[in-house]
Amino acid sequence: MTTTTAPPRPLVDYSSDSDSDREPPAKLQKSSSNGNGSSKTSAGPGTGALPPLPSRFHDLYAVPPRLAKDDDPALHGGRKRAIPHVQGNWPTHVFIEWHLSRAEFDALDNLYSLAAAAASDANPKFKLESHLKSDLGSELPLHLSLSRPNVLRTDQREGFLETLTDRYHKARVKPFTVDFDGFEWVGNADRTRWFLVLKISVAPNSELPRLLDLTNRTFTVFSQPGLYSPNGNGLDGFHVSLAWSLTEPSTEVKRRVKEAVVPGDTKEGKIFVRDNDRKLAMEIAGIRVKIGSAVHVVELGAGKSEIIERKRKASVGS
Repeated sequence: MTTTTAPPRPLVDYSSDSDSDREPPAKLQKSSSNGNGSSKTSAGPGTGALPPLPSRFHDLYAVPPRLAKDDDPALHGGRKRAIPHVQGNWPTHVFIEWHLSRAEFDALDNLYSLAAAAASDANPKFKLESHLKSDLGSELPLHLSLSRPNVLRTDQREGFLETLTDRYHKARVKPFTVDFDGFEWVGNADRTRWFLVLKISVAPNSELPRLLDLTNRTFTVFSQPGLYSPNGNGLDGFHVSLAWSLTEPSTEVKRRVKEAVVPGDTKEGKIFVRDNDRKLAMEIAGIRVKIGSAVHVVELGAGKSEIIERKRKASVGS
């Protein structure tokens, strides 16, 4: 007896030229201050080890993006751009960036390797690509989307960023942590790419739905759709994409991958890192808004008046 299962609805309208393989931004603008605008670190005498980089270090450097306007799938693994380039239109995406610790990266890279091997065993033609590394092998951050890949006009960019930033600051959402409760396969809107994702556990007091609602309502003002549901009330779609494929996974691929990444003697979906067997968790301290090639950082936990005071103290101390 053959059972036919309806394909799952996409949780995110992934751009085929996705945010996880986004071009490095040509310019970085910050909507809040980090004090004196720079970070200085020094190792203690005799330690022989460098201290960990501050999280904001990743925001300080950028390189120019590709200059070609025409989409060439051969340049990026067969992926096609979902939003064609149009003069005067600015692709816009709101997301949270997750820079992994060494233990977190190793745990997830191991899970990816297990999943890729299991998928290949089920179907030798099925190729699962990692979001953890670039084509050159460098480590990449992962991303949690708070919006679809929307489009703004040139005259809307500044107003959108100001409106969204103001709403975030007024909401005074403090930094928080989320964990994960399983794996899932999701496809993009036009069924050209499929993703193996880590589903985020949304606790009753989670701040993620608040951030989603603020983002959705801001896009609505600019005549753009929200994420997960028309009125921003969807709570079951938050996820972080771990890997992708141009081929839709078959039932057998899904079964083999699930058996590989979720051993039978552990609670389904729980991921642990090796340093102290702690459960994998994602710390959220800021939101990124990518408009065109510029990335703007909005820090959580500070209202506008606090940011102004920080800048004043920094200028006095300089």
